[in-house]
Amino acid sequence: MIRLEDMDTKEELIKDFFTWLFDDIHIKDKSVSLHKEVDISLAPYYTDPNIYFPKQIANFFETRAMKRLGRISQLALANDIYPNIYHNRLEHSKGVYYRKLEEFLYNYQNLEWRKKIEKNNQKIYLLADLIKMAGHDIGHLPLSHLMEIEIFSYRGAHEDIGKRIMLEDQEIQTLLQKISPELPDVLRSLYENHIMNFREHDESSYDVDRLDYITRDFLYFGSPSYFPYTRYETIPVEVDSSGKPKEQEDNSIRVCDKSSYYIDVYDETSLEEIEDFLRLRLKGYEKIYSAPLVAAHEMTVSTFFHALKTHQSECSSNLQNLVTRFRRQGINNINLDEFLNWDDITLYSEILNIAEMHNDKNIRDLAAMTIPSMEAFLNLIYSHLQVNSKSNEKYTTTDLDFLRKIKHLIKSNSELSLALRDPSYTDNNIILFNNGIQIPKLKSSTCNSDNIFHSYQLHKKAYNQNEPIYIRDSTGKIFELSKHPQRKYNFNDLSINFECCFGYIPYLRLCGISEGEIENLRKSSTKLITCHPDNSATYKSQINMQPLKVGNNIEHNFLKINTEER
Repeated sequence: MIRLEDMDTKEELIKDFFTWLFDDIHIKDKSVSLHKEVDISLAPYYTDPNIYFPKQIANFFETRAMKRLGRISQLALANDIYPNIYHNRLEHSKGVYYRKLEEFLYNYQNLEWRKKIEKNNQKIYLLADLIKMAGHDIGHLPLSHLMEIEIFSYRGAHEDIGKRIMLEDQEIQTLLQKISPELPDVLRSLYENHIMNFREHDESSYDVDRLDYITRDFLYFGSPSYFPYTRYETIPVEVDSSGKPKEQEDNSIRVCDKSSYYIDVYDETSLEEIEDFLRLRLKGYEKIYSAPLVAAHEMTVSTFFHALKTHQSECSSNLQNLVTRFRRQGINNINLDEFLNWDDITLYSEILNIAEMHNDKNIRDLAAMTIPSMEAFLNLIYSHLQVNSKSNEKYTTTDLDFLRKIKHLIKSNSELSLALRDPSYTDNNIILFNNGIQIPKLKSSTCNSDNIFHSYQLHKKAYNQNEPIYIRDSTGKIFELSKHPQRKYNFNDLSINFECCFGYIPYLRLCGISEGEIENLRKSSTKLITCHPDNSATYKSQINMQPLKVGNNIEHNFLKINTEER
């Protein structure tokens, strides 16, 4: 079995795979022309760190809906805490596609697997799944989970609207039909049915999505980690009335050659690696995704929108109108063309307008708190707009308008500019109460006290047994991970638990809280420890992943951009 990490070039193997895959009666466009680009997350571990796309899938990444993901940050306001951590959802989407391709490439080297696929006419399902995973994040809004919760009230809304885009967007549908007239219906079937055990590797505790984002996010966090492809075999097992694999007295899974139910089982040598992956993902929630400091910054978004909604102003905005309209319409009725107009640039352009022009200073301050501090913000914009590789002619009119705003902000000493230049501005406007600390009663509030402070609870397990992982032991028996006799963790106990609540000073003022009471709240609150790399002993990045550094005069890079009308 060839290890992909060790190959001087993967191009020939990948070309062979797609030649085999497209040699099918269902595929109309059988030509194989590979495009490639370097994936920075592969560079430390692969002799050939390129991702390869056949032109059919390369064209999918060039659709309007997918290119938009290049202007949506992967980690939202975590960028404000760790400027090093910026990357976008298009980069991650390509990485997930490649993880899925690697899975197929390893299976492709098994002759029996190829024969089974051919016998069951399943090649088109492999192609559809590659495209489905490439587009798995296509429904994300700017600020990702923060905005989907704000508008649709539940985390995961991007999956539902993403399914609509993949199955309804005319550009994508036309592209699929050019590859195969049957491909749109096959793609739909993958969303609606459990086929070929794809779900176990696409949407589970140990899937291609998580394998990519854990590797990629920790690289940008400055602590590189890598988890190579782990081989598995598909095993028929006996199941109970609920469809769950039956266990024997020793907790091992009962194999049944005559069963029509299959599970995918990893080799015993994979146990330590899978456990380490689950432990690192939990650390990701502790340090990056749901760290209290990150949560404190991210919850400014809901506070800002709540303030905007409840304190109407003559300063109406496209952002207010959009949020109100999308809430009212719901996912099934949203106009997809309008949805696809929104990315981080359009969102921040609207927030900048509010932060500069709203007639209420408290709402202006809340708007400023939803924008990353200047260093992180400019790094984000630099990458989103590909400033280093574009001439004036390549920017849209909207981009040029936005860049003019940024240049004006850099040159000014306005209230907003000074706020963004202060890396502690948001932290200094947050009041944090940890577990067990009684929040003082407020006397002067004109708001419902339940809405003034935001409760935050983090209860996260390393492993979800409802998404089981099956691994052999050294004797060849199969166990669900939490019952594996050689595991090193007790997965019932391996978790993080944290409770706290946040208050935002501009919002307290907006609610009529007096300065005296705000000062008392400050005195009784928990100190918010900043995790910024420059002043924290708790975070040390091993590598710098920022596209620009302040020491290289990041602001100068923007001031020299020609933003004159073409």
